Amino acid sequence: MAIGLITHMDTTRPEDVTELINNVDFESTPFMSAIGEGTASNTLHEWQVDSYDSSADNAAVEGSDATVVDLTQPTRANNVVQVFRKVVTVSDTEQAIPHYGMNDPLSYQTKKKLVEMARDMEKAFVAGTKASGSSGVARRMNGAIAQISTNKTARTSGTSLTEDEFNSIIAGIFDAGTDSTGDLVLSGSYLKRVIDKWNTRTTNNLNAQDYRQVLRVDLYTSSFGTHRIALSREVPTSALLVVDTAKWRKDYLVNRRPSATPLAKTGSSTKVLIEGEVTLAALAEKSSAYRSGYFVG
Repeated sequence: MAIGLITHMDTTRPEDVTELINNVDFESTPFMSAIGEGTASNTLHEWQVDSYDSSADNAAVEGSDATVVDLTQPTRANNVVQVFRKVVTVSDTEQAIPHYGMNDPLSYQTKKKLVEMARDMEKAFVAGTKASGSSGVARRMNGAIAQISTNKTARTSGTSLTEDEFNSIIAGIFDAGTDSTGDLVLSGSYLKRVIDKWNTRTTNNLNAQDYRQVLRVDLYTSSFGTHRIALSREVPTSALLVVDTAKWRKDYLVNRRPSATPLAKTGSSTKVLIEGEVTLAALAEKSSAYRSGYFVG
């Protein structure tokens, strides 16, 4: 039987645990850390999505009667609430002996598990695939990639990611009828390095004595706004995920925000359960884009 290391009573406050999960490892959770949050009231979480009609020629005859037209009803979208869990176990012996390299190994190991849970949640938010769950089968949410349908394109294998190609992705979001800027762009390491070479119109002011060469693009301004470029381990290597962070939300099941709960003591060890239930809501999927198939060497 595998034995873990620690428990830590200070982690029993749910709000503290949630904040740690949201913020403890920002670089590894760029999507989850950037979006807002809300509440889900059931394991099948539903919300309404509405949109404006396209602009049209609008000219009425003076004095004419009003004409009644059918109005477009909001549509209902849904996702499944997923249970995330980490278990920390420590023997009484481990708690009793001194440790080098840390003032409090209990706190250290608890935070480590929270980082791991945050990364698990990021993976589900980006690349999860829905499963409704049944007896003995876990529920799973649809991530952002699965929820995007309007601006989803698979390029011919080997297509190069150029600036024109990138701008066509952003333009596609605008042409779909949104005013979204696609403020966050997630890519793997290869395509991030491709983007970093788009520096032909970048001015670098460096001290010559520093002997530094900067080859990095973190912010890109197009005709449609400013886009933050971030590395992601969860986006497929040959793809780009462009999201409007204001149109995505992590919704925690009511009374099931992440928390750490000490379990009943059995034998000479103590266990703590870190658990929470959450799903991802796409408030306007056409405000984001996913394009795959790029050349990655």
